[in-house]
Amino acid sequence: MTHRDYLKKGRPLSAQLSKLILTAEEENRHILRVADFKEFYQTTDSNARTMISQLVDMGWLVRVGRGCYQLQPAKTGLDPYPISDKFVVAGQFAVDSFIAYGSAAEYYGLTTQVFQTVLLATTRRRKEMSLPKPRIHLILVESENFVGYQKMTKAPDVQIATIDRTVIDAIKRPDLCGGISDIREILLRARSKTNVARVIEYLPTYHSKSLIQKVGYLLDTFGFGLKDNDKEQLLTLCRGSKAYLFSRKQNGTTDEHHYSKEWQVVINAPGFLPEQAKGTQL
Repeated sequence: MTHRDYLKKGRPLSAQLSKLILTAEEENRHILRVADFKEFYQTTDSNARTMISQLVDMGWLVRVGRGCYQLQPAKTGLDPYPISDKFVVAGQFAVDSFIAYGSAAEYYGLTTQVFQTVLLATTRRRKEMSLPKPRIHLILVESENFVGYQKMTKAPDVQIATIDRTVIDAIKRPDLCGGISDIREILLRARSKTNVARVIEYLPTYHSKSLIQKVGYLLDTFGFGLKDNDKEQLLTLCRGSKAYLFSRKQNGTTDEHHYSKEWQVVINAPGFLPEQAKGTQL
């Protein structure tokens, strides 16, 4: 049906097909697949696809991938359009991934930025996906680094990076978290919510001594409560390495440098020195 057809005729729904639609809404599921219909109705692949075709024609489903459909719930009204929680939709669409980087920071309230694209960490090489809403950007990570995520409270079948991992990822990839200027805010908002032991547990999976240095320096500088044994462990892991706090090519860096002898890190952006961080509250 066209835009005008929906306004005139509404979106009819048979008693049989309403069962799955109502169940999906109740369970906060936004992505449905052919397999869901086959299992729910205990039917064949052909019958499942026929039912899906009917729901697409009626305005209840929108195709977003091969055998994959986005539910348009009743609250979208007579003229349906994709409207739902972008994190839930993205996480349900790419089931072998977890919400990460700036998207995780946004979800936890660690940044005031609102990202139009949902960022997902995955071990599978795939192209970016653009649903009717939202756009999804996939970041490839090594299988060993596919750690530090948990189930979302509002959608148990969707995974999201923990705050602890989000802090690491923000330091590693400021470009995916709003830029260098946003890293300071993320650190200030995260420091009372971060489990330092978990950060230390995750860090070796990144296989980067320089990242360990940067994380160690910033946790220490921003008052995350590093204990002496935490600091000793981090310094041992990055021994023999020297690093710039941020890539010299990134926006937000300056030619004025300071040096942390303890961490062997060159601080090349404003706002990241001890006297500029520890006393600040958010």
